Amino acid sequence: MNFFSFSVFLDYTLKESFKTIKTMKLDLSKIFWSNCRAKILEKLLLEYESWNNKGFHMRALSRDLWEQINSIKRELDNLHWLWFLKYKLELKKKIFFINEKFVLLNEFKNIFLLTYDPIEKIKKYYKDKKWLELIVVNENLKDKLIKEWKNILDIFMIWDIEKDNFNNFLSSIFFSKKVKYAIISTEDFYNRLKYWDKLIKNILNEKWNIFLRDNLKIQDKLNIF
Repeated sequence: MNFFSFSVFLDYTLKESFKTIKTMKLDLSKIFWSNCRAKILEKLLLEYESWNNKGFHMRALSRDLWEQINSIKRELDNLHWLWFLKYKLELKKKIFFINEKFVLLNEFKNIFLLTYDPIEKIKKYYKDKKWLELIVVNENLKDKLIKEWKNILDIFMIWDIEKDNFNNFLSSIFFSKKVKYAIISTEDFYNRLKYWDKLIKNILNEKWNIFLRDNLKIQDKLNIF
């Protein structure tokens, strides 16, 4: 299939996909023929949307995306052949980056922005953080890359967490977009609760909150739904 035929076919596919993209979970690997290619496109396009188009070496992508180096190389070569990617040489290594003149760049970008779901990545991150007593995530976080909501906090936690590690994690899934979060101790939380601290009350009662963990049964005590 030549490039023009591919573009016409993909343009039709994208238009059909946009009809259902907001009402169902789209399997991007079906549109882009492989899970590896979909992961590469997501990574590069979301980085691009965050003003980072410096490019990536295939080994870095292999590490970040947990894909075999041969699969990454094949898909990068395919995307380069389709003119979606360009590359430059640095120390004899190919650094791949998005071709800003690619005719369907905005269509590709919009698909990944609309389907990107960082909430699942956050749930996975917290899975082994058993010591945290309370984890509240605002559902609006899923739109962080395309819209800035006015909620007080994006994430609220009780106990403690290694901040450098957590900040790096947030930066990796939100592509350096600012995420508002707060961490307090259990003792501090109960002291604030005792005097019905207005800020704590507003945080806990904020619309679209998801209680990922509630070992203290805060929802029951405050009648939060």
